[in-house]
Amino acid sequence: MEEEKEETKKKKMRGAMAMAESQSQSLGWLTESSIMPKKHKAINGVGASSILQLKAQLYKSQEEAKSSKPPSSSSDDLPYRSVAKHKPPLRHDLFSHKNSGVDSRAHNLARWISKLCKALEKKAELYDKLVRGELSDEEEKEKYSVDFFHKGLEEDQSEQSTRRSDSYSKFCEKMKVMIPPDFLMLSWKDLARLLLEWIRMNTSALEVHEEASQAREKASALKLRREEQAAARREKLKQAYLKKRLESLKAAEKKNGP
Repeated sequence: MEEEKEETKKKKMRGAMAMAESQSQSLGWLTESSIMPKKHKAINGVGASSILQLKAQLYKSQEEAKSSKPPSSSSDDLPYRSVAKHKPPLRHDLFSHKNSGVDSRAHNLARWISKLCKALEKKAELYDKLVRGELSDEEEKEKYSVDFFHKGLEEDQSEQSTRRSDSYSKFCEKMKVMIPPDFLMLSWKDLARLLLEWIRMNTSALEVHEEASQAREKASALKLRREEQAAARREKLKQAYLKKRLESLKAAEKKNGP
């Protein structure tokens, strides 16, 4: 009797152990599937360390292919492309935006300012000589460009206004600027003073535009350099992690091996 009780007890223990093993293998078989779970078979020579070695070898071959292959636009070469060299298109950057029309107008204005300054200096010098009566024979011809003595007192004012308005229209059309018509009624001295003030103002605007262009170029270069440094840092961390992981798995395999 005691032997039968002992045998029954052993059978119950074996059944409980088998049930626990089946539950640990596949809980899905107990709840969802009607297929019996299969026992996992170990493959000789295949383990976590060998799979990691294969991944490391694949990564090494990809790096060699990227360094040796020229860049191609085909879809087969996409996995081998470098992240640092083939970046996705950046979003619209305000620092890289540049208006070509602004530069063109700035150059035209600079050329016109230099010509105007030379003409005003020449006229001012001629006025001083006329006032002092020190005009030489060679400059006698140039004084009539001012037209002080040969401008008739009885000249029709309508002709003067027409001539001035025509010159004003040509000037505005050439320079693409708008100057108030009241300037035409000013004297040469007042007009020269106002024009010099306007020249100083536009010269400072040109300097500000040049500084802004240089700042945009510096900001774009700095941003590109930071992106390259970040990509290099990520690549270095990735290589270090793979190396450390491989060493730890090799050490664990040696420790657990025969």
